[in-house]
Amino acid sequence: MRKLWAILLMACLVLALPVQSIGAKASTSPKVTIKSYKTSNIKYAVIKGDKYKAANAKMYKEAKKAYAYQAELDELKADDIRDGYFMGADYKIILTPKVKYKSSKKVSVLTEVYVYSGGAHGNVEYRSYNTYKGKIVSLKKAFKSNTAYLNGKKYAKHKMLHNTADYPFADNKSTIAGHEFYYTSTGGVKVVFDPYELASFADGMKTVSIPKKYIK
Repeated sequence: MRKLWAILLMACLVLALPVQSIGAKASTSPKVTIKSYKTSNIKYAVIKGDKYKAANAKMYKEAKKAYAYQAELDELKADDIRDGYFMGADYKIILTPKVKYKSSKKVSVLTEVYVYSGGAHGNVEYRSYNTYKGKIVSLKKAFKSNTAYLNGKKYAKHKMLHNTADYPFADNKSTIAGHEFYYTSTGGVKVVFDPYELASFADGMKTVSIPKKYIK
């Protein structure tokens, strides 16, 4: 009798395995590959899966535009060499994407865009590509509701104005509206500010965290 029960138990476990495997696969985050567009300086991300076609097309388009802009920088460099303004550093645009977060529902890719076209130093800005259930979402659409968005804006403004050590350039005009962002493992988001917006160039990118209670 014990042997029979043991056989039945093993059979149940074997039958349960495919169900567990299917469930695990359904919740797996997508694979994200970083590729180069014609030059190692210009990279873009590709998220695996048909539902990410729009996001992938957008990232590819930005890489293509960057490559075209490099041609303009090459012309500018030639002009500056001819006119005696060239300071020795190569004129270039560099796109560096990083996967900031990914799950079965949410994916965030943040791309650093560095451009040097002469002068004391280059300029840096950031572009984010965020999807929710495969669809591209703006910062506002990442919030649970319009009310949550407005409350989140107030929360962020208070945080920026009352943390002068972290955000020395913040003032009453500082806002998260229209900014890039990325999802985080806490369930919230981090809103991205380029150099000079909230702090000096030397301080680099600044982020303002918005907690999970506002985010869908």
